[in-house]
Amino acid sequence: MTPVRAPLYGWKDSDLLSLPIERYLHEFRGGLLSLPESERDLIVAEVRAQVAGQARLGDCEALALLKRLGKPEKLAARFTIRHELSVGVQQSNPVALLWVLLRLAGGSLLAFTGGSVVIIFGLTGFLLAAMPVLRVFVPQYLFTLNGDLFSITVTTDGASKDASPLSWTAAIVSSGIGIVLIVLTILLLRVLGEVLLRDFRRKTRILD
Repeated sequence: MTPVRAPLYGWKDSDLLSLPIERYLHEFRGGLLSLPESERDLIVAEVRAQVAGQARLGDCEALALLKRLGKPEKLAARFTIRHELSVGVQQSNPVALLWVLLRLAGGSLLAFTGGSVVIIFGLTGFLLAAMPVLRVFVPQYLFTLNGDLFSITVTTDGASKDASPLSWTAAIVSSGIGIVLIVLTILLLRVLGEVLLRDFRRKTRILD
C-alpha cells in the first residue's frame, strides 16, 4: 500500500502553488493593506481557492487566469473598492459612499454623473436647510427675496426696489425643502452604492 503523503505545514495539496502564483498572491495581499487583517485573510483565501482550482488543471491554466485578472495591485484595488462599498451600504454611511464615488468618478460614467448629482443636491439642500440661521445672522439689506422663493440676492449695494427681506415663512419653507433634498441625497447615495457594489462583485468574480 502506498503511504498517504501528509500535507506540508498543514497546507492542503491544492494550496501548494507554483512560485509565480505564490508571488502574485503575495503582491495581491500587499495591495490590500488598507483593509482590516481579517478581511484581507478572507479575500486572499477567496482568490487562492479559485486559483488553486485552476492549478489542478495545470500551471498553464492557472497562469492564464492570473494574466486575465491583470496586475495584482489592480485586482487588489477592485477588491478594496468592493469592501468599502459593502461597508458603506451596510452602514448607510453617506460620507464613505461619497468618498468612493469621488474616487471612481474618473473611470466610471455612473460614478461621475451620480456623484455630480449628489453634490449638487447635497449642497443645495444644506444651503436651503440653513435659511433660518441666515435669517438671523445675515443683515436683511444684504439678503433679500426677489419675487419668488427660489430667487435670492446677496448684495452689498442695497436691495432693489421690488425686493423684500427674507421672511421667517420663506426661511422655514426653504429649510423644509432643504431637509427633503438632503434625505433624497442620502437615499440616492445608497442606491448608487448598491448598483456599484453589484458591478464590483461581478468584477471580482474570478471564475464565472
